Amino acid sequence: MTNTTLTNTQFSAREVPWMKLGKLVDEPTTAAEAAKLGGLDFKVEKRELWFTGLHGMQVIKERCAVVHRDTEEWLGIMSDEYPLLQYSEAFDFMDTISPTFVAAGALHGGRQGFMVVRAPGKWEFKLAHGTDLHHLYLVLRTSHDGSRAVEVSIQPLRGLCMNQLTLRSFVAGVPHRWSIPHTSTMTTKLAEAKKSIHKFNEYGAALTKLSDKLVDLKVGQPLAQQVLTRVIPDRPRAQEVREEILKLWTGAPTVGYAGTGWGLVNAISEYFEWGRTGGTPQSRFVGALQGQTHQAINRAAGLLLSRA
Repeated sequence: MTNTTLTNTQFSAREVPWMKLGKLVDEPTTAAEAAKLGGLDFKVEKRELWFTGLHGMQVIKERCAVVHRDTEEWLGIMSDEYPLLQYSEAFDFMDTISPTFVAAGALHGGRQGFMVVRAPGKWEFKLAHGTDLHHLYLVLRTSHDGSRAVEVSIQPLRGLCMNQLTLRSFVAGVPHRWSIPHTSTMTTKLAEAKKSIHKFNEYGAALTKLSDKLVDLKVGQPLAQQVLTRVIPDRPRAQEVREEILKLWTGAPTVGYAGTGWGLVNAISEYFEWGRTGGTPQSRFVGALQGQTHQAINRAAGLLLSRA
């Protein structure tokens, strides 16, 4: 039996990865306060790099080590011209709009830092023609090892199952992730914050339309199998994984919308978020933002939209 309606009004008891990595019990009002509560208020500094040559110790003038000032642990090897940016300063552009910081913490041993922000204004969206509650957050990330600039990602969190449904908008000019230039002037910070909120609102509108299209798309078993074969390539246990996703799509109460494209996307998300064994909160968090989970749900959504 096809279930195309599913109204949920409260969040599941599941705990999303960023809650385990850095949930903030208090409610900081600035990035500096959030960094302190999340253990990101340590300082880094540049140190010279040396190597042992034929004529003794020699300095590498073009490079430097980025070092944790308290622990003396090196976090990255960077260009000597690399501008240091402390974690407590990296996200302070958000301070100009008084957001609610809900999580902050370190990844990869402090080489990356993140904050999760509930942006002001409209952040609750009822997708799939008003039947599927999602809350949208902004995930702020940067690094001390050069792996990431100051970056903002939009993360929809599904109320029914607490899945991190980081879908692209599939609309030109409406990104789900973008970089923020570092600046010290308040005027520029305010401009960057306003741009982020504008992009956030544009994405919310695009996601609403995307979910409507996918929930209206009727999907039979042959098409579902075809999509999953493209999304889950042949490898050990591939067929077993596809079958598990099909079971979630047709009968899991945490998925719903059986027989639709929206249901299939959510079944894939459900499997990668909660169905797989192993993994850590960090790997699940990063996987949903840019890794295997993110790639799988967006691959599926793109294939389904081509049929809509």
